[in-house]
Amino acid sequence: MRIVVAYSAGGAADSQARLAAQHLSEMWAIPTVVENKPGGNTLIATQAVQRSAPDGHTMLSVSLPFALNPMMFEKLPYDPFHDFVPVGLISSIPNILVVHPSFPARSVGEFVAYARANPGKVTVAHTGIGSITHLSGELLYDKTGIEVTTIAYPGSTPAHADILSGRVSAMFDSSMLQHIEAGRVRALGVTSSKRLDLLPDLPTIAEQGFPDYSAAAFYGLVAPRETPPAVIEKIAADLRSVLQLPEVRSRMRDMTFLAGDTTPASFGVFMQDEAARWGDLVKRREIRPG
Repeated sequence: MRIVVAYSAGGAADSQARLAAQHLSEMWAIPTVVENKPGGNTLIATQAVQRSAPDGHTMLSVSLPFALNPMMFEKLPYDPFHDFVPVGLISSIPNILVVHPSFPARSVGEFVAYARANPGKVTVAHTGIGSITHLSGELLYDKTGIEVTTIAYPGSTPAHADILSGRVSAMFDSSMLQHIEAGRVRALGVTSSKRLDLLPDLPTIAEQGFPDYSAAAFYGLVAPRETPPAVIEKIAADLRSVLQLPEVRSRMRDMTFLAGDTTPASFGVFMQDEAARWGDLVKRREIRPG
């Protein structure tokens, strides 16, 4: 069994896939491996799974770009809601706006004020056009009218290297908790509507004068369209069981993930809703792959 991830190893997408794979492997008593295929705005990984045999042995780890790509590309070599079937939601997770310690802002308001006074000079890393690390920023820029320079990376790990070194100013990301705690980056605000349990003193962006701001990533699994329904239901049921394990839920809390609990049908509806919600921003901001 393999789970194909559209991002490089080490980031949030990779981490949650590996956590699920580890416990599914133990449950099934067969190797379940994670295969990283970054690049192409997730198209490389998606097409690899599309071409795979629909036998339940290959799944794709998906996030927001999977649902949004039809709105950003004039033509796609696949239809995400026709050529794939949903399996289930693994997790959802808010991002945190972080900056290099040398950046002159200690709140989201100060970040916005600095960017407004220095249009285009603030550099913000993200993991691809249409990713939640990208759209979390676009939502803030849309609400405030600020102009920044965004830089796309093939995954969180190379982006982290550049923000830790100070090559870029900021990033909206979910997997820098250890760097926040060590003081290697400064956290300014949480993108979700509620504060994080692990960072209770860090206010949300909405709390800091930007009402109605809310953004969170999601990660789940889909399979090629012709995968037998009975196989999909079996994998989905086993995934739900894994996500209820105390050790899995504890590990997810440590990574600020919220464990999923969906059926294939409800995960499909969820992705359609996310596409509609973020699609409005994509159209308004005229966001297209670079």
